[in-house]
Order: sequence, then structure tokens, then C-alpha cells
Amino acid sequence: MSTRAVILEARPGLGTDVEALPRLAGDTPEIARINAELDRLDAAAVQSAADCVEMAGEGPGGGWSRSITQPMTGPGFVTLREHLDVYCGGAYPSTSQTAVTYDLAKGQRIDWPAALPGLNLVLGMFEDMPADYVPLVRSAALGAWFSRRMLANPDAEWVEQCRSFFDAEAMAEQGFNIWADAENGGVSVQPELPHVAQACAERATLTPVELQSFSADAGLIAAIEAAKTAGNWAPKEDAAEQGPSA
Repeated sequence: MSTRAVILEARPGLGTDVEALPRLAGDTPEIARINAELDRLDAAAVQSAADCVEMAGEGPGGGWSRSITQPMTGPGFVTLREHLDVYCGGAYPSTSQTAVTYDLAKGQRIDWPAALPGLNLVLGMFEDMPADYVPLVRSAALGAWFSRRMLANPDAEWVEQCRSFFDAEAMAEQGFNIWADAENGGVSVQPELPHVAQACAERATLTPVELQSFSADAGLIAAIEAAKTAGNWAPKEDAAEQGPSA
């Protein structure tokens, strides 16, 4: 398999502290479809930033900032991850991370339930969602795997503080962000926990061996391994948060 990285073209910022998504270089129909969605996601970000400023009014500390990292830049798949810091008024600011993985051969988001059939993933799809909505995934198998990984963390104090959030039954219904992650060499997931539990919302990565055990698509595994070997991610420094599970 070729290890060549996909060429991503930077775009000017969308506003103060609002980074634009890059666009894929090329003129194939598949790239055109992906870039059209990236256009829609950027337009939604501009609207969200404007709505936040309006909600915050004249209060101190208001703001909507966005940065973008690229956990995988080919071959075969591209992942873009959005990091938000938001305060639109109210008691607390919030942070969130959302990743989208694109299947370059199909020119669309990867079909995670089809790519990982052994996990029996269910997408959290709802009607009338905004243009930038990325559905979470959930499954009993994924929840059980994640619970085991978190409870085995060597940081005993952190585990004790977060233990209640890693109950296997609760994890079966937990929604997760999911993305192809060349930097960490697998498919990474991160739970969408309440604000008060964000310190427990750690990333964990399914390794190629674990992916095989869940009957993952062989092409996806090979692409991630090739991307890991070639260093196909950006920035090279890990701009995302690091935690006990890294």
C-alpha cells in the first residue's frame, strides 16, 4: 500500500481564534464531495461563533474559539479533528473535540458500523440536527472494552475519582466520538461525558490487533498502519489533550 500523505491546503481563518478546516487538493468527484462538506462545516462554525457572541452579550469572558488538528492524512482516509473552547454566558465555559474521518475512495464520511462490524455500533442519529453535527457511536461491546481500559489505568487516584463513570452498564449506552488515528496507531474513541466529568473523558485507542478481533475492515487497518509508519498526521506535536490513557 502507498504511504503517500494526502495534500491538504490551509484556508484563512474564519474569525478571531476560529481556524478554518483545510481542503483536500485535487479535482476528483470524491474530493469535490468532501470539500463541499468542509465548506458546510466551516459555514456552520461561523454561524455558531456569531450566535455565541450574541448570547454572551456584554458579559465578560465570552468567546468561541476553534482549532483543527489532522490525526490522519492518508492513505485511504483523512481525519480532521475540531477542538472548541466555548463560553456563551452562563455558569461555565466548555471544551469539546469532534473528529470526522473521510473515506477517500467513496468521497464521504466513513461508515463506522460497516467498518467495525464486530462492535455492533449504533449511530446516534436525530432529525433536524445542525449542519456540523457528527453522530456519536455506542455499543455494549465498545462500552465494555472502554470500561476495562479505563479501570486498568495505573493512576489509581484518577481511576477512583472516575470509577462511577466507567460502570459497564452505563458505558453500554455511552456515546463516543470515533476516528481513524495514525498518530496513535489505531481507531481512537472518546466518551461524550457531562461537563462535570470532562476530566474523566479520556481518549483510548483500539490497536490493529484489537481491531482485527472486532472484524474491522482490513483496508482500514492497513491504511492506519501505513500512515503510522509514514508519520501521516499534523501537527507532529500532539495538540490534543493528553491524559492518563494516552
